[in-house]
Parts: sequence; C-alpha cells; structure tokens
Amino acid sequence: MAEKSKKPVKEKTAKKPEKAKETKIGPDKKKTEKVKMERPKSETKVEVPEKKIETNLKVMHLRPLITEKAVMMIEAQNVLTFETSMSENKIQIKKEVEGIFEVKVESVRTLIRKGKKYAYVKLNPKDLAIDIATKLGMI
Repeated sequence: MAEKSKKPVKEKTAKKPEKAKETKIGPDKKKTEKVKMERPKSETKVEVPEKKIETNLKVMHLRPLITEKAVMMIEAQNVLTFETSMSENKIQIKKEVEGIFEVKVESVRTLIRKGKKYAYVKLNPKDLAIDIATKLGMI
C-alpha cells in the first residue's frame, strides 16, 4: 500500500481582545485607562404636555376600540369595547362609563390578552351603544 503523506495540522488560535491603554504612574506600577465617548448634550429641552381627559370622577383610563368585531357587538349586543389600564377593576370601569356617558351599565366583562386589558361594557337596553359610538366618532 502507498503511504499517505501527513500534512501538518494548523491549530486555530482565537484573536486576543484589544487591551486598554496602559500608562505608568511610578516605577513598576501600571494603571489602565478606558476612553469613553460621550455625546454632546443639547441645552434645549422640549416639554410635551400630556393630554388627559378630566371627568367628574377622575382621569379617563378608557380607550374605545374600533374594530370590526367591536362594531358588530355595538349593533347586535349593545356592548361597547374599551382598552383599559391593568389596575382598574370591573366596578371602577362601570362607575367611569356611567359617569362619563351618563348611561346605565348592565354588566362589565374583562379580558387580559398580550399584556393589555380589554373591557366589554354591556349597556341597559334603554341606552343605545350606537348613540355613544356616534358621539365618540367610532361609527
């Protein structure tokens, strides 16, 4: 049999990370310095006022949802759909809707999905959800 020639195998070496600058302070003493780049700070500050809707009760934490499903629920079931803050419970949502829109709320259902809280507010049959949706500009 013929002998195969053995090729020398090269070992791969990892690249060494760059070192920080070294400066000598005295005999046999070294200190490392790291250079940090800073962005220039702008001297002008822009203040953006927060928009909050004040009501008789408190600041409004309801945001109406305008989706195809929400519009269908307004027409068929007399239900308004809102996105609310996670800290509000059903009683607070009910009082807030009754205070803002001056309607009678029959029931409130809540749903938490993907870190957001949604409230389905069913109104009394005497108060039509489509009227409130029209006032809000949803329909």
